[in-house]
Amino acid sequence: MKKNFLLGLFMIMASVSFAQKPKKLTTGQFGERKPQDVSTIPVTKAKSIDKDYRVGPFIKTQPLTTDENEIILQEGWKLQAEEELKYTGFQISETSYEDNSWYNATVPGTVLTTLVNEKVYPDPYFGVNNTLIPDDLSRKNWWYRTEFKVPADKTEDKTYIVLNGINYSANVWLNGHKIGQLKGAFVRGKFEVSDFIKKGDNNALAIQILPPPNPGIPQEAHLEDRGRNGGQLCLDGPTFISSEGWDWIPGIRDRNIGVWQDVRVRFENGLNIANPFVVTDLDLPDLTKAHINISTTVNNTTSKVISAEVEAKIEKVIVKKTVRVAPNSSTEVTFDPSEYKKLNFKNPRLWWPNGYGAQELYTLELSVSKDGKVSDKKNVRFGIRELSFGLTVDTKDQQNVRIDYNPIADKSETHFLDNREPRKELQGVFVPKLAEGFDIKDFDQGEDTHLNPYLVIKVNGTPIFIKGGNWGMDDGMKRAERERLEPYLQLHKDANFNLIRNWTGESTEEIFYELCDEYGMLVWNDFWLSTQNYNLVPNDYNLFMDNAKDVVLRYRNHPSIVIWCPRNEGYAPDYLDTELSTLVTKYDGTRFYQGNSRNLNLRNSGPWHYAPDQTFYTAKSAYGFSTELGTTSVPTAETMRKMMAEEDLWPINDVWAYHDFHWGQEKYVAHIDELYGEATGIDDFCRKAQFVNYNSHRAMFESWNSKLWNNTTGLLLWMTHPAWPSTVWQVYSYDYETFGSYFASKVACEPLHIQKNIESGYIEVINASSNDLEKATASVEVFDLEGKQVSTVSKEVSLASNSMQTLIEKNFSKDIKGVHMVRLSLKDKKGKMISVNEYWETEEGGNFQKINDLEKISVAVAEVSEDADYKYFEISNTSSTPALNVKLNALSASTDKVILPAYFSEGYFTLMPNEKRVVKLNKANISETIKVRVTGYNIKKNNVSPVF
Repeated sequence: MKKNFLLGLFMIMASVSFAQKPKKLTTGQFGERKPQDVSTIPVTKAKSIDKDYRVGPFIKTQPLTTDENEIILQEGWKLQAEEELKYTGFQISETSYEDNSWYNATVPGTVLTTLVNEKVYPDPYFGVNNTLIPDDLSRKNWWYRTEFKVPADKTEDKTYIVLNGINYSANVWLNGHKIGQLKGAFVRGKFEVSDFIKKGDNNALAIQILPPPNPGIPQEAHLEDRGRNGGQLCLDGPTFISSEGWDWIPGIRDRNIGVWQDVRVRFENGLNIANPFVVTDLDLPDLTKAHINISTTVNNTTSKVISAEVEAKIEKVIVKKTVRVAPNSSTEVTFDPSEYKKLNFKNPRLWWPNGYGAQELYTLELSVSKDGKVSDKKNVRFGIRELSFGLTVDTKDQQNVRIDYNPIADKSETHFLDNREPRKELQGVFVPKLAEGFDIKDFDQGEDTHLNPYLVIKVNGTPIFIKGGNWGMDDGMKRAERERLEPYLQLHKDANFNLIRNWTGESTEEIFYELCDEYGMLVWNDFWLSTQNYNLVPNDYNLFMDNAKDVVLRYRNHPSIVIWCPRNEGYAPDYLDTELSTLVTKYDGTRFYQGNSRNLNLRNSGPWHYAPDQTFYTAKSAYGFSTELGTTSVPTAETMRKMMAEEDLWPINDVWAYHDFHWGQEKYVAHIDELYGEATGIDDFCRKAQFVNYNSHRAMFESWNSKLWNNTTGLLLWMTHPAWPSTVWQVYSYDYETFGSYFASKVACEPLHIQKNIESGYIEVINASSNDLEKATASVEVFDLEGKQVSTVSKEVSLASNSMQTLIEKNFSKDIKGVHMVRLSLKDKKGKMISVNEYWETEEGGNFQKINDLEKISVAVAEVSEDADYKYFEISNTSSTPALNVKLNALSASTDKVILPAYFSEGYFTLMPNEKRVVKLNKANISETIKVRVTGYNIKKNNVSPVF
């Protein structure tokens, strides 16, 4: 009997084990099993290495703010490798311990961030310096340590140490006592230390950081090999899986281990608030009424019953409730608008994605009190908005049924779709089935049947035409300060993007979502799984789910988050998919769980390489909703000089490849040489590359525009944001410089936009906004290379919101020989310019090498006006030669150095002879007297304005 029982138990355990393991994987999927052949590792030609930051200097952050119940431990941290120590956590966490020989640590920050800031190692982002940093940083234990004082007047009953994010696991010690453990990069830790804290005296906190068990071996990219996309580190998810190395970032030597989020001391009086949640419900399509539902958990950490008063305040609206909380237990408190009438808002200020309206935000002030004294309080920022989704589903009896899914209306605690058995249908796109227990009658029938089978994201009942891109990681070293990240979000907003995909959850932190809320960026939020049937799945199922649950509970109040997705390019394993979809439904219930980042109501991802023929995008790519489409994007020569030594800049070599210019870029280089002439050096190559960057990025977005809501619903570039200094898959460079790719995207993604269809040459007007366009004037002008106008035509256009119109069914430049420019413009009924779009063209099979013969000219710059937000500059071409690819930079008047970021309204445009254009500069980052430098394809060097 015992033998049979053990046999049965073994079979059950084996079946569970096999159910949770992927199929046998290849070497490429597992990553490298031995160090790389040293002869293939890129080598610099530079004769010396310095340890200064060359790109993205270390930013001294402003102190974090908090309420009186917390102290943030941001200063005074030290770091040391465990192998250098002879003591345990008992001794290290005593105030008598001497840490004078330790490094001054950056917290929040990773181990490598500290070691680079301390100049132990050179800036890994410059050249191939990263290869000089030992990879065993990711195979050691490390200790963080700090001392702090708690005021003697802190009389609260309970004291806690709160860790908001470590990687990969940690043991935590205070004043000679081990207080807890924490594991996984995305889970919080809260440890009671009431018995160990010394009020009015010094306290010592020590955190032992343990690396992931499977750090893997990075594969360094070179011209013949882009390296591996991940490897063993995927086994240890949840963590920063790309830190092992991907084709857009090298292996980060410490795998981003460390205390990467802040550490706090928290004081409470026996009651605390946990996981507050604000759900906003509109009476769609009526936007004048909003119903605010507030819920939170109240925890009683004492041995007595407590009568607790919970208060919720939103601006002038205050509601209260008294609850009895049993000893050492929790209770759920809800403020339902059907009971609390004040929570029914009239004419609420709504939160909209960028381009569709303002990003209005409210603050909920939530507190819990006992005996009239506040024990705990939390402020929760939220936006009033409601999400819904157009989807195609199958049922037992019907196929390809279009529904309008509103998560708030779905009261079930299980996910309504069965993603495990999709059926291939409709243009090769997988369509999910309704799960058992759900009926098609449970859902509104979708009106957008012409968009079968593609996903449509709706905010406040309005379909949002998605334009944006992927963030592989905010920063390769997880330096995620507001000061560093905010300019990137400003650039996204100015580029008219409205969605960022948080690829495999690599940017999961509070500040990322806060900035997306403020700048109107919807967030497609992945969890920490990458490509199905290629990358490994995590070993620890429970750890994965613990981190996932905490992420959902922690960030669900952010209006920017629109979708939760389990993995990149594929389905989660069945056991994880079921748990994740149930988790999202149960603990969120306001968003859609999208079971696959491609195929499932989406078109396939890619391609990711340069397409010399721009019609490729319309003919082969522009359909449906794409979460990944990308191409090469080399920045300016000035930025390239920040990335590598002068000796490595030319010709293209392995140092370029290390910065992602690896296999697959041959067509890009060949096409530049073919169209504009073989490059003579780095400056010439980057100058010519901007034409190609501009045309390729505009072509991708305009291809989707040309089929607006007629088979296309959204496009995300792979990528918009670089995690480190890169030459591919970006619309701006890591140093905040904006080049051809950026300004092309900015133009093509305008809410009101005029364009030329890539295939037909017809003129189209796009209105991807929430306002109608009335009695605007569209104009077409054709100029020859000398700047002479060859033809012109104008036509009035009115266009409803969220629609596209083919305005002119004629290609005005089809029969023109030689190099010429087509300029399209759109003005509103008052004559104000809305959109300008310029195309340099030549006959079929021709090239643009004639532009190399243009006279080198100068242009004039004058400041014409200024207001609270902008400086306005008039750029004038007084010569008889067109000025091509006109680009502006702000320079410090005192140092002549370029100021970055600098937010100019236009760039890479053409000034015809005797033509002027006004360009505005956002003053947000300008705090000093400046000059304006103008560069261009045929503009003389040192074309710099007077001081402004």
